[in-house]
Amino acid sequence: MNPGTAFLVITWAAIVVLFLGLAAVLREVRLLRAAVARDPEGFSAAQPDIVLGERFAGRVVLAADSGCPLCVAVARRLTDAVLLTHEPPDAWDTPLDVVSDREAWRSVSHLAPPVLMRVDATGRVARLALPVREEQVDEVLDEWGVRGAGVRLDS
Repeated sequence: MNPGTAFLVITWAAIVVLFLGLAAVLREVRLLRAAVARDPEGFSAAQPDIVLGERFAGRVVLAADSGCPLCVAVARRLTDAVLLTHEPPDAWDTPLDVVSDREAWRSVSHLAPPVLMRVDATGRVARLALPVREEQVDEVLDEWGVRGAGVRLDS
C-alpha cells in the first residue's frame, strides 16, 4: 500500500471514530437531561407552558373536537369538567360546560385531541394528559386526585 492511500484510510478511520465519540457524548447529554427532568414516578416532569385564562381556573378541561370518536367518548365519561372546543357549542350533546374559545383552543391546537388538562387557580395548565383509551381518563383523574368530582362512576 502506498503512503497516500494509507494516509487516507487512517484519516477516514479517525473521522469515523470522532463521529462515534460525538454521538456517544450527545447520547449521554440527552440521558442526563432526561434524568434531571423526571418526577419521582420516572416520567418527564416538564410542566406544560399553556395558559388558558381565568375562565378555566381551578377546573378540569377537556379540549376536544366533535369529529373525533375518542373525544366524544371521553366527554361522555366526564361529569364535572369544561369542554373546550373551536366549534359552536351546539355541536356537542353533553351535560358539560361547553366553551368555544378560539384563543384558548389555539394554545392547545398543536396537540392531538383529546387533551385532558388540570388548570390551576391562575388559569395556567398544571397537568396535561393525552388519553389514547377511554379508560385512561379514570387513571389520570385518580392520579390528579379529582376522580370523584370529574368522572361518572357508573360508566
